[in-house]
Amino acid sequence: MKKKKIVYATMSGDLFHRGHLEFIKKAKKLGDFLIIGLHPDDVTKRYKREPIVPFEDRKKIIESVREVDMVIEDCMDFRKPTMFENLKKFKVNIAVHGDDWLPPLYEKAERRRLCKVVQVKCYPYISTTKLLKEIRSAKKLKYLLEKKKKIVIVSAGDALTAKLIEEAEFDGIWVSGFEASARLGLADNGCITMTEMLNTTKTIVDASTLPVIVDVDNGYGGLHNFIRTVREFEKIGCAGVCVEDNIFPKVNSLWGGKLPLLSMEEHGVKIRAGKDAQKTKDFVIIARTEALIRGYGMQEAIKRAKHYAKCGADMVLMHSRESTGKEALKIPSQWQLSVPLVIVPTKFPQLTNRKLFDAGFSMIVLANQTERVKIQAIRESLKLIKRHDCIGPIEKGLSATLDDMRDLTPIREVDEIDRRYRAK
Repeated sequence: MKKKKIVYATMSGDLFHRGHLEFIKKAKKLGDFLIIGLHPDDVTKRYKREPIVPFEDRKKIIESVREVDMVIEDCMDFRKPTMFENLKKFKVNIAVHGDDWLPPLYEKAERRRLCKVVQVKCYPYISTTKLLKEIRSAKKLKYLLEKKKKIVIVSAGDALTAKLIEEAEFDGIWVSGFEASARLGLADNGCITMTEMLNTTKTIVDASTLPVIVDVDNGYGGLHNFIRTVREFEKIGCAGVCVEDNIFPKVNSLWGGKLPLLSMEEHGVKIRAGKDAQKTKDFVIIARTEALIRGYGMQEAIKRAKHYAKCGADMVLMHSRESTGKEALKIPSQWQLSVPLVIVPTKFPQLTNRKLFDAGFSMIVLANQTERVKIQAIRESLKLIKRHDCIGPIEKGLSATLDDMRDLTPIREVDEIDRRYRAK
């Protein structure tokens, strides 16, 4: 009877993808019986990083692959069972690894003549490292601009709304100063503090994989305040901030007439200082000018916007409230710079995103619709409850179930933690 040729391969198998599958297929062709030595969580953490998928789940996934005959624990040389112990125990003929590199343990195994070592060509298009890089990059606005060029971001005032925006497959999240102020019972006049905005924003950043842009009004004060603002919002994982050339105390752009603005030079200094203060090249500062919406005219708005771009702004937002949208559509034709343009179409909702993109805008901010939808829905629901003296009519009309609400929380993560640490 012919003796089986035993093939052995080690892996973490985290975020199992086609690269893993192709490697397994090539490994199986080298022999008759394929054993995968899977690194447990503590070992993976020591030599690489904390795994995304726990060991038991990774083991189940790899066991389900047709070419795999056995999956065992492999602790490299950190603890038992070591790779060498496994090679001896199962009388392995061939240890196989990708051709991207050869770990020292494989070299030692070959030198000790424990088995033959063979390297197979790696699948070139994907790896766990590449996947994680893509996932992490998705939170960066610059990455999206390079990939997509046309971006729609939507306002969220809480983690639940942020998750719904991601579920609806929009490109990013806008944290509005107007909305945040209103939720705290404040006017949008600069009364909200940086700390209050940070607290609101952190829950949103933590809840979503989308890039989060924060409307920081005028940066909560002067030059030094804005430097701190940039550092603090970058620190919690925001993709960027939007800072406007309003003076303190501000008046919301959608109301009021021709009000004084911060000098173009002073706002430009803020932007330069903010760019110098950021720690990573991926953080974005959007310079917003109120010149157009405050009635100073297109020429002044363009002059200011170009100065802010020259001072290092990554993107420029020129606000308009002319209701036909004709004024907004003229902005890109006056721009003629490569710095991307941003628009907030609150006052001209009839213009489609496509029309705004075709005009030359790179990013559209839907800045307050989600909060207004909540106001309307809650107001109408409360009237119904009052009228019927019970919640019956509300429950009948609700398509969102309690399970929907629960599933928007990290309940699966909670269950997984309980399963891993309590179910013993």
